[in-house]
Amino acid sequence: HPGGLKKAALWLLGLVSLTIVSGGFVAGLKAGFAYNTFPKMGDQWLPPAGWMLEPGWLNLFENIATVQFDHRLLALLTLVFVLLFWNKARQHLLSASARTGAHLLLLAVLLQVGLGISTLLLHVPVVLGVMHQGGALVLLSVVLFVNHRLRNSRPQT
Repeated sequence: HPGGLKKAALWLLGLVSLTIVSGGFVAGLKAGFAYNTFPKMGDQWLPPAGWMLEPGWLNLFENIATVQFDHRLLALLTLVFVLLFWNKARQHLLSASARTGAHLLLLAVLLQVGLGISTLLLHVPVVLGVMHQGGALVLLSVVLFVNHRLRNSRPQT
């Protein structure tokens, strides 16, 4: 069984979990109502006044611009990592369920990123906000499924 994929799936679980936690800060601070542009934040690539709070670490949890930027960055890293994982998974002999899980993972992350960007651009309509939070649960469930299948299934021959 491809050990590298197992390790990558565990890292992916951590990254998805961290992205979800950062999304909780976005929701809690109502940071989605600020900087309703993408990919830039207003007309800048980096958050304006991103490090204005003292001590500096507070910005990661209490600065609306930084919290939103962190979530964007983590979401895009998750997307890139899932794309790389999916591409690598296609090159291995996996069980049918693990292969299906990899495909579902790609679908889930594409839908989740699309929902997140749409939610932001449309100024956080409640329906999209709820769908984006539900999408986080779907994505987490799929990455857990992939981890389980990579550890508990035999490759297809």
